[in-house]
Amino acid sequence: MKILIYGLHFKPDLIGIGKYTGEMTDWLFNHGHEIRVISAPHFYPEWKLKRYIFWYKKENNTYLIWRCPIYVPSQPKGFTRLLHLLSFALSSFPILIKNLLWKPDYIISIEPPFFITPFAILYSKLTKSKSILHVQDLEIDAAYSLNILKKGFFYKIIKNIEKSILNRFDIISTISPMMKKQIVQKNIHQDKIYVLPNWADIEKIHPAINNQHLRYRLAIKPMQRIILYSGNIGEKQNLQSVINIAEKIQADDNNCIFLIVGDGASKKRLVEDAKKRNIKNIIFLPLQPTKDLGALLTMADIHLITQDKNISDYVLPSKLTNILSAGGVSIISANPETQLSQLVNKHRLGYLIKPNSESELYAAVNYLLLNKPQHSIISTNARKYAEKFLSKDKILSDFENNVLNK
Repeated sequence: MKILIYGLHFKPDLIGIGKYTGEMTDWLFNHGHEIRVISAPHFYPEWKLKRYIFWYKKENNTYLIWRCPIYVPSQPKGFTRLLHLLSFALSSFPILIKNLLWKPDYIISIEPPFFITPFAILYSKLTKSKSILHVQDLEIDAAYSLNILKKGFFYKIIKNIEKSILNRFDIISTISPMMKKQIVQKNIHQDKIYVLPNWADIEKIHPAINNQHLRYRLAIKPMQRIILYSGNIGEKQNLQSVINIAEKIQADDNNCIFLIVGDGASKKRLVEDAKKRNIKNIIFLPLQPTKDLGALLTMADIHLITQDKNISDYVLPSKLTNILSAGGVSIISANPETQLSQLVNKHRLGYLIKPNSESELYAAVNYLLLNKPQHSIISTNARKYAEKFLSKDKILSDFENNVLNK
């Protein structure tokens, strides 16, 4: 089967949408499908291009990848973020045209960005290929929720355009039942929506991984407890609260280290704030290589999954899957009515707190550091859940059989 993958984010991204798109693409290729990819150069989560790329780059490895030039703002907020997303949609369109004669069986587009969806629909019609939109993030809803876009005269127009475009796709897949429900609320028939959850590599990431080499490299003493945040460091993650909590814990207990691993638009500000306040129990690190991911996750006594209160209804954090696979114990900020909160409660997968609540975060950290039986219960439940529901092979085999082969 010939499949064109079309999306802004792709490997070598180590986190987020690009990680999952890259892994799905590799899996499909390894299972006999002919693949082509239209994407952008690597820029995330650093929000920097390693070198300025003003034109197209064609990579011919195991499958063909076109990297399209994009605008990458140093501070992706509001208008500059929209320009960034639009730049990929516009620069990728000529490559779509170039691939008209290839005529794939499927074009799989990844949202965000939503800007590419009209071009994907047009390509599908011209090539008579089936169109799939895989929604990792309800971008328009999130933009209004975070006030990146303001509700006003254009709100109804934008929502009607979104509905019209979504209805033109043959299949829409998304990462959770809650996001499926939200898409249905846009007057999209539920029969065309397939839940394709993010997965974990449960064979490579497991609780028994030896992490001593990484601990030694980072000069973390055997008795020190590790509180880990790993991922994108942006406004949505509300990491200012973590900096504030680290300062309080520093006064209480010199045996705790906060590891903040990753890059993003807010990192520079947070590093400067911690330095200015002389907070010495925080270590900032770049994203670690894939080979060290299992060691990093199993090394942590507590994982932090923090989200802004206005975004937690729309986004299911992708980092959670590998944390569960590692048997990690998480403090998770989520509103009670969200699918994330309901999932964690049902399976006892972590310790839930209200978003943006520093007092609850502080209390949760102290509780889990002291309560070994509860820590052990959560860890066991996390791994069991991953083994039952998060196997990459199972999830992608089901997608292949139930969607692509239908």
